[in-house]
Amino acid sequence: MKRLRRVVIGLMGLGLAQTAQAQISADSLTAFNQAVETGDAAAIEMASTNLMNDAIANPDDPDALIAAYEAALKLCDIDCEAALPGAEFALGFPATGQHPIMAERELLFAFADFSRRATGSTRTRLEAALANMQDPTRLSARAFLPLYSDYAGNFRMSEAARVSGMAVEHLRPVRSSVPQYYLHALESYATTGFIDVKSRESHETLVRWNAEMKQMRSQVHPDERPDWLESVYWRSEAWVGTANVYYQSLTTQSGSRGFDMARTSSLSPSEVRLIGLEYPVNMIHFRTRQQMGEEFLLPHCEGELVMDGELDWPSRARNNGTVGYVIVGFDLDNEGRARNPEVLASVPPGVYDDTSLDRIRDWYWEVDEGVDRSSCRMSAYDLTSHHSFRFDR
Repeated sequence: MKRLRRVVIGLMGLGLAQTAQAQISADSLTAFNQAVETGDAAAIEMASTNLMNDAIANPDDPDALIAAYEAALKLCDIDCEAALPGAEFALGFPATGQHPIMAERELLFAFADFSRRATGSTRTRLEAALANMQDPTRLSARAFLPLYSDYAGNFRMSEAARVSGMAVEHLRPVRSSVPQYYLHALESYATTGFIDVKSRESHETLVRWNAEMKQMRSQVHPDERPDWLESVYWRSEAWVGTANVYYQSLTTQSGSRGFDMARTSSLSPSEVRLIGLEYPVNMIHFRTRQQMGEEFLLPHCEGELVMDGELDWPSRARNNGTVGYVIVGFDLDNEGRARNPEVLASVPPGVYDDTSLDRIRDWYWEVDEGVDRSSCRMSAYDLTSHHSFRFDR
């Protein structure tokens, strides 16, 4: 963002200083810079469109290339398909070795064209343009996501895993600057790869994704963790849990079903533990604002959680032999009864959510015999329960 502002503001100054030569309207440049400064999406869309069209109408202006490119780049943030005319115009200029370099122009055009219509040729061109980008940019971070999402949405998991793997490697050096793009790519790489092939390699990718999420989450105080970070972390937990359930199911099925064990092999528990050691976590115990309340001056009553209720498995999932994993968060009230159950993550999403929630509603904390209730508390917050679903048929 800062680089873009510097470039265009400098361009505006150049245009005003050379009014005898410049053909792009100073008003277009001024409106564009003002819109970018305010951050108003509607103003940016209008100003970007006007500047882009102004540059296209004046190809002989010495600033036509950079004006068209920067305007199309900003427009792409809002509606990338609408940026296609400016991207195509910029691509028609010869390579200069200066900003915008040809690789940047090629990527902008390929992304805009793909946004217009996802076809075999636009997918191929966008992937090639991304592969040619040596250094990550905000545009490259954005462009990877719809490409691998498109492959996954069309059940082309091998291609989705390949492209999201490219995105992970491309964004890893700048992951602290674009954490959500990086983690989205990492999640896609891990999950689509495992869906495609249940191998040691895909299992390891899942495990490493989960270990990296544990490490990242441990470095942020619970009261300051963004929702997206919590969501990705719990999904990684659910996916690793699902993989474990899947491999456990194979131990009873492989002999009679004729599974290709080379394509369904997994890491051993010791290998999983060793991978976890590569991602050390912050062991400092953070106290949340809730845990600093007056009631937490008392210790929690010694006892055990009574987990009444049976899992009512959906008949369709049972008949299909669908394995799954659900993580539910809940609290205990002042009487020790389970309250506020919510699904933190589930794989497959929605299949086993209701039955997991229904079961937890009947749970309660039973205090050990002889414990003085007045000297301890029954309430507790942010508890979790992991539910696995496997079928040995």
